[in-house]
Amino acid sequence: MTPSDVYEERYGPDPKTILVIAVCFLFTAAALLVPLDALTRILTLALFGVGGVVMLVGTFSRKVALRVDGNGITLGGSPLRYAATTVHVPWAEVEAVVLWRQQLAQNLPYLGVLRPHDAPPLHGTPTSPAGKLMAGFGYAVSGAPDLRLIATARAVNGWRLDLDRLTAAVRHHAPGVAVRDLR
Repeated sequence: MTPSDVYEERYGPDPKTILVIAVCFLFTAAALLVPLDALTRILTLALFGVGGVVMLVGTFSRKVALRVDGNGITLGGSPLRYAATTVHVPWAEVEAVVLWRQQLAQNLPYLGVLRPHDAPPLHGTPTSPAGKLMAGFGYAVSGAPDLRLIATARAVNGWRLDLDRLTAAVRHHAPGVAVRDLR
């Protein structure tokens, strides 16, 4: 396999993420400089200070957000629990790669891997009643067109998606797998 056969995107700075980090640090600075009551100061520092640092670390971690290669599709996890939330889907379990937009608040683009109904649960897939309830909540929030996409749904946020390169890599490694752009 040559490097051109692999499509990989990594977490990194993009204009929206940089804006959010800047706003977090502005609120953090304001909480330190402006006279506020203790509770407001603590909540602001906890939300914007810690949140900004987490976003900064996640953005510049350069960890893999998406990888398409001869073994299948790897979807990077959240920055706080990267190893535990990263999933790999082998080609034998891929019916389609689906792109859609969350329609609720931010019109956020999402990518997911559609797997067969009888596919075994992926590592980290919730099986408890509470976990299934949260998966249902994730389904509602993401606006996924199919419930099976939730275990592999990833917001295209903090990384960039090149649809042409994604499509070419999928066609190269799994010619029978469709790339559905529902955005």
